[in-house]
Amino acid sequence: MNRKDKEWEDDGRTIAEMNVDGMPWYNPNITDKNKTDKDNPTRAERKAMIKAGFLATLPFFLATVCAFVALMLLMTLWLG
Repeated sequence: MNRKDKEWEDDGRTIAEMNVDGMPWYNPNITDKNKTDKDNPTRAERKAMIKAGFLATLPFFLATVCAFVALMLLMTLWLG
């Protein structure tokens, strides 16, 4: 299939919003007409995202706590 055979059609979706504050073409009056309720997570989805974030940082937190406890144990044995 050649590139000439493909017909490109614009479906109207925004891949990256370019109306950003600070840009010369910024217009605060433009609203995103493609934004729907699908973009807002439900309460259950939000709770699942927060839980996943905590579970992702849990190994780092536990490693930090274990290192701190080991350091305190070594200091009491060495200095005490």
